[in-house]
Amino acid sequence: MDEASDHMGAASTDDSPGDSVASSITVLQDAGFVGAPSNPPAVTKRAQVPRACDRCRRLRRGCSEYRPCRRCVDSGLGNECRTRVPQPRATLDAPVLTPGDQLAEQLSSRVIDYCTERFFERLHPTIPILTMDYIASLRTTAASPDVGLESLCVLAGMACQVLLQTEEPESLFQQGVIPDKNLAFGRQLLEMLISTYQKMSRRSPITLETCLVSFFLYACEAVLSHHGRSFRYLQETTTLMILFRPEGTNETSRLIMERLFWVLLVSERSHAIRYRRPITLQITKESPTLDSSDPSLVGFWSLAALFRPIDTSFIALLNRESLMISPTPDSLNRVELEVNSALRLDPSLHDTQKANLRVTQLWLRVIIWQLRLHLGYLVEESHQRSLTFRYPIDIARELVLSTRDLPTSSFSVHGMGMTEKLFDVASSLVDVLARIPLTPTYQRGIEIETSPKDDLAYLRSLISRLPGGTDVYDDLLEKHIQQTLPSLEMEG
Repeated sequence: MDEASDHMGAASTDDSPGDSVASSITVLQDAGFVGAPSNPPAVTKRAQVPRACDRCRRLRRGCSEYRPCRRCVDSGLGNECRTRVPQPRATLDAPVLTPGDQLAEQLSSRVIDYCTERFFERLHPTIPILTMDYIASLRTTAASPDVGLESLCVLAGMACQVLLQTEEPESLFQQGVIPDKNLAFGRQLLEMLISTYQKMSRRSPITLETCLVSFFLYACEAVLSHHGRSFRYLQETTTLMILFRPEGTNETSRLIMERLFWVLLVSERSHAIRYRRPITLQITKESPTLDSSDPSLVGFWSLAALFRPIDTSFIALLNRESLMISPTPDSLNRVELEVNSALRLDPSLHDTQKANLRVTQLWLRVIIWQLRLHLGYLVEESHQRSLTFRYPIDIARELVLSTRDLPTSSFSVHGMGMTEKLFDVASSLVDVLARIPLTPTYQRGIEIETSPKDDLAYLRSLISRLPGGTDVYDDLLEKHIQQTLPSLEMEG
């Protein structure tokens, strides 16, 4: 290029303009910039479609000239293949798409079908707050331009949680139904939902749909580990639930409202324990009841039973609040007794329910043990194992025995909350191993084939495979081990 530039500069200084042009062309040809005069080969241009259909244009994919186009037909969306008529250049009076319009454009019927199926398969056993009849009603109402915005937002919230939380091959993206992979599209859809929800006029009285949208926003922000945002939406939802006064609701709405109350109670109390937050919902005589005879609610009934005894006074102890009435050992004994007897064994439980129930029960036992440690209620030896300093060793062993037959996906579907619970159990085990030297004569009343350090290795392995495990909690656990029990790594 430098040599060619020199030749070009020399040619430009010729006295004769005609000679200068001819000389420049010769130099450029010699340098490879201009080809010799010849008949160039014909270039075949790719056939272009006058105007792509709306969906191919949005996905930035090639389209065919037929309607419905081949891409929409292959994706099963032939009936939605349309070409928007070009509009004149925008003027001051031209309509602008609202966030609700943008949300509806992204939330195609194929996306709703897919997310509905995944919700009932993966999430419904733990958060049974939707029914197929209710979703059908939402889809019908969402088409109404006047009153359908709330229904559209509920469907979008459900879709966001499915896309962000459940593990699934990227089939929608591969088929061209959505413009990006599940997680990226879920984030985009969530931002649209938040924008729509913030600008949406609040109806009075409070509707069930408003409560559900707020809950899904909490759930999505929790999946993304946005703790401040998730707590804000959780508090908003519990407040809405307290103010919600259903009047003349049908049977489906009443059923969903009752389940939503218990889902919120479990969510709020679990969140309060993990992040030392206050709680709003209380169990009173007026609180909704769960149908314990419904076989589809066996797992959820047990989950609610685990958190029933976690009341305001228990949370106040965790938060180190100043109390007018001092706690007693008997009060914690009653909480522990209810937690220990909460689970109902049922062969029909999903793996996701088994993982959540087993880990949550053992995690709550660790929390109660930590409270006893703080209050000075623990002793070296006792017939009640939960009153001894060694108790986390028993908990870790039981956790290994009760979960090692479950697939990793049954844990990961519960998001970061599951990882945090396992981290709490593992951290308590490290604390105990650093304080109490284990000897071969130590018997725990449980026949064991492995040591507590093997159980810790199992917990670390499981944590590393769950959301946030590799990025956050495995490193935190490693630092805790190095500070508390540095000899552990040397022996390993």
